[in-house]
Amino acid sequence: MKFAIGIPTLNRADLLAPSLEMYLKDFPGVKIYIVDNGNQKIRSFNPDVIVKTMDKNIGCGPSWNVLLGEIFKNHEHGLILNDDIYLGKNTKDIENLISKKPQSFLTATPDWCAFIIPKSIYENVGQFDECFYPAYYEDNSYAYRMKLKGLSHIKTPYLNPSVYRASQTIDKDKSLFNYRLKNKELYVEMWGGLPERETFKTPFNK
Repeated sequence: MKFAIGIPTLNRADLLAPSLEMYLKDFPGVKIYIVDNGNQKIRSFNPDVIVKTMDKNIGCGPSWNVLLGEIFKNHEHGLILNDDIYLGKNTKDIENLISKKPQSFLTATPDWCAFIIPKSIYENVGQFDECFYPAYYEDNSYAYRMKLKGLSHIKTPYLNPSVYRASQTIDKDKSLFNYRLKNKELYVEMWGGLPERETFKTPFNK
């Protein structure tokens, strides 16, 4: 397989479960790695599903790093999905997309609810920033870091999920929204401006 799947989850195992059941049919033989940050006791008897349960919520960026660290041991591309969506694509669909743009970072058009990252870009740009805890702005920071390297991410509706439920993790735990402002301030401190208005070429202008 050209790719493997990674899914971080915190508190929406109830939404992940039906999607995971369909993914096992859509992507037979494709490895699916799950980082469970909420000790939701996710279990699967399918050998293609590997669940890593964390002792605490490590956050979005670190979860992506854990997932991609596993995926890139044996695959050249990682397909990262939110736990509250259903993609509605199959192995052939994703492999065809990768074949057309093998060295491109591809995202869905609503947001980064689904994205494909090549190993080559991950090795070039580095890991996702882990300072934006537990979420928000880690995607913006990575996009800007790619831009500094002369790279960009391509938005494609082909990765738009057939079932899209925005911010369901926050709906279940609204306290998570409080981190948005904190991370917004951190982003400005780190890059000298908000997304699309950055001024620094290095983190914290150092």
